[in-house]
Amino acid sequence: MKKLTFWLTSLLLIQLLLAVALLWNNQREAQLNQPKPLLSIDWQAVDSLSIEDKASGVYIAKSEGQWMLSKQQLPASNDKVNELLQNLEKLHTSWPVATTSNSHKRFQVAEDKFIRRVQLYSDGEVLAELFFGNSPGLRQSHVRRKGDDSIYIVDIDTLEMLPSSKPWFDTALLAVKDAQIIKGPDYNIKKAGTYWTFNRTGPSIFLGNTKQGKLNQENVERLDKALADLVIQRVASNFQPDYQAAETLDVKLVVSDAKNSWTYHFVRDEGRHYVRRSDRDLFFAMNKSVFDPIASIRQVDLIFNKTEPPITLTEGLKEAIAE
Repeated sequence: MKKLTFWLTSLLLIQLLLAVALLWNNQREAQLNQPKPLLSIDWQAVDSLSIEDKASGVYIAKSEGQWMLSKQQLPASNDKVNELLQNLEKLHTSWPVATTSNSHKRFQVAEDKFIRRVQLYSDGEVLAELFFGNSPGLRQSHVRRKGDDSIYIVDIDTLEMLPSSKPWFDTALLAVKDAQIIKGPDYNIKKAGTYWTFNRTGPSIFLGNTKQGKLNQENVERLDKALADLVIQRVASNFQPDYQAAETLDVKLVVSDAKNSWTYHFVRDEGRHYVRRSDRDLFFAMNKSVFDPIASIRQVDLIFNKTEPPITLTEGLKEAIAE
């Protein structure tokens, strides 16, 4: 009887030990499987990054708070670059899908076989290097850190990391958000408060009776908005306009805000549309739908025609005060 009690007690202890061991192991696995940041770096210190595929790449660096496409020395979109960095910072890992070097090529995260390679720098030093591979699902990618054989699934699409300048280029580079003076081919207007007037000297109450006519505020604001919304497509690296050709159009505008003044040349050449601004010795390609609302405007488009009601005394006083 004593032997039976001994064996039963021993069996119970063994079962308890197994239960404790199993519980400890489950807790350990649960802890190991907890999402952890893919990269533990000082994200505020990141001041440049590179994105590559097997054929091309782009290098973006920060200069005085502005992200720049380094090779072209052109501004990149701060919003787009910051969004990418935020998305990378949010990436977390759980249990790896593979942990051996033999699996790198299968998941396309090897140093000589990858979909994207992203390097993050601070003061010229590499903070992190990531290899992004094939996609296991919608908006997902396999990823591996340099120096680590473990491969994880993360929630990011490699299409968010395009390795060329075009998707990162600041297409609003030449826009003027708060124009104060616009001087076109046959007009010169200025803004006083919220009201646009002709940029001329000498007071006049009945401005509607001048040879210049009365400005149509709605039409002027449409021109102002076109300059504020001006977007370009790309750098036209090899473009040189043929000014001798009869069909070539070159429209000059001088636009000023509270601090700066720029001279624009809007050029139509062989049915294509370009713009150059005085602070950049480059032509940029643009759409006709962006070109026309600016380059086609003349004074006649900015004033009321003669069939419209004459200026009232109140309106005349308002314009005189604005001047």
